[in-house]
This record gives sequence, structure tokens and C-alpha cells, in this order.
Amino acid sequence: MQEIAIRVRLREQERVGLAEYERIVGSVATVAALTAWLPTPDARLVIRGRGAEPVRLETVSYGSTFEMLVVLDQRSAAVERAAATVAALIESVRYEHVEDDVSGVAGELDRLDRSAPRGRSVAERSLRAFLEGARADVLARKSTTRLRAASALVRLAEEAAEITVERVEDALASELTEQPVDVLADTGAAVVVEPVDGIEAPEEPSTPKRDELGTADGKQAKQKSKDKDKDKDKDKSKDKDKGDKKKSKKKSKDKDDKKTKKKAKKK
Repeated sequence: MQEIAIRVRLREQERVGLAEYERIVGSVATVAALTAWLPTPDARLVIRGRGAEPVRLETVSYGSTFEMLVVLDQRSAAVERAAATVAALIESVRYEHVEDDVSGVAGELDRLDRSAPRGRSVAERSLRAFLEGARADVLARKSTTRLRAASALVRLAEEAAEITVERVEDALASELTEQPVDVLADTGAAVVVEPVDGIEAPEEPSTPKRDELGTADGKQAKQKSKDKDKDKDKDKSKDKDKGDKKKSKKKSKDKDDKKTKKKAKKK
């Protein structure tokens, strides 16, 4: 099985200093640990230490884009679905300002909760419960591991991060070979991620248009009616010919009868 990786891309970044670099790396690593925890919500959430540290972490910046690849020490499909759930959550708030100075952190978490995927998988239900719990910690003024992990999620949302889920062939290779993971359908255990080209509608059986009916079927109907009319005319002409023949025969017979009567009188 291949290791699961999360690629985080931050665009329109100014020059990243050491403090900012550490903050971004810490946020991404925390979200990666949260992703690995979502399929097992009854377990203890650990964001630092054994079981939470990634296998490999690579960063690169080009222009105003900062990109980070985090390879998790995870291979299960459940963690892959959890990563897709987090990616769908961040994608849902990419084009709106998550930060709300009036309502504070509680309002930011509440907005994330409203935007979270509403599927019935363990990862989706765990993510919603996690956000609700973190919001309760804020209102209760508690500093918890859950709140720290939720704050890292909020920071990525504020930065309009782009998250993609990938599979890595060999995490210890000198050069990584990644393959993007596509989650296509919602079966109650997966996240709905719409394809790039959109969802194709099923093809409907083609029905002839009115114009086509007028040109094709209409011509056939007209031709049939013409043929029927011709047949009727032929039948009428035949009947007329028969009647004419009968009349002519009758006339000739009457003439013959008259001639025979005249001959009989002369005699």
C-alpha cells in the first residue's frame, strides 16, 4: 500500500521569513495529525509526538506561491477519505473571508462548521463534532489540544489554502513519485468532489423534431395519401369504363332487336 500525502498550496504569499515559515509548517503538520485522527474519534487526539509526526515533509516556494507536501505514516482508505473531507472543507471557504473580527475565533469555527461536508461517513461526522467541540472550548475559555488543532485549520482557511490528496509510491525515495487521489461519488462514506469538467448528464434518447417530422415523416404521409387518391381514381375510372361498356352493349342489343322486328313486319 502507498502512503497518503497531503499537498498544501498557498498563493499570493509575500516573502516568507523564518517565523512565518515555522507558523505555516506547524499549521500544516497539525492539520495532517488531525486528518489521521478523524477516522478514530474515540482515540486521544495527539498533534505532536509519536504517531502524529509525518514520515516526510517537503517545502518549495516559487514566485508568490508556497507549497508543502506532507507524507503521513498512514495507508488506510479511511484516512484517505478523512484527508478528502478536510480538503473539501477548506475548498468550501476559499472564496470567502473566514476571519470575523466581531465574533472572534468562535465565529470562525462556527462558519467552518456550517461549511463542513454533510455526509454520513465517520470522518465527516467526526469533523463536525470536532469543530463544535472546539467552539465550545472557546466559549468556555479553555485551552485544549482540540482548540489548537482547530486554530491551525482556521489559519489555513484564512490563507485560502488549496489542499489535494495524493498517494506516494515510496516515502523514502530520493525523489517522490506522487499520484493524485480522486474521490468521485457520495456513497455515504466518501466526500462529494465534483469533477473538473462537471458532472455529465445522462444522454436522453433522441426524438425527431417537428421540422424533421415535417421533412421526413410528413413527406411519407403525403406520398401515401397521393397513392391512395391515385388508387381511388383508378377504381373510379374502371367502374366508369365498365358502366360505359354495359351501356354500349345494351344499346347495340336494342338496335339488333329493332332490326329483327322490322324484318319480321316486312315479311
